[in-house]
Amino acid sequence: MGAFTRTLILVSILLGGIGAPGMTHAASKAELDRLNGFALLLGRAIGCELDTKRAQSVISAWLDETFPPGSAEQERYLPRFVESLRFHAREQHLGNTPDSCADIAQAFDDLYW
Repeated sequence: MGAFTRTLILVSILLGGIGAPGMTHAASKAELDRLNGFALLLGRAIGCELDTKRAQSVISAWLDETFPPGSAEQERYLPRFVESLRFHAREQHLGNTPDSCADIAQAFDDLYW
């Protein structure tokens, strides 16, 4: 993964917005960018068979905080997240991405989960 791609992913994840707990709202661009960044990086990590347990826990907590369980937002965005996660995992596993598993492992390890 090029430095530019890795930087974009990290900035998207680290600086994305977080919604208030229990608040019903339309997702902001920052929240959707963060959601997409999580799906991309976690999906590719899964495709590389990396240990993602800690990251999954952190992402799950963020999802529950940003899109509260049972909310219309969760019903809208969680299926999109899962679909995107599966897509990125499959594409990485098949070698259809520009990034090697070594690159993904480095980007994954650069985040403080």
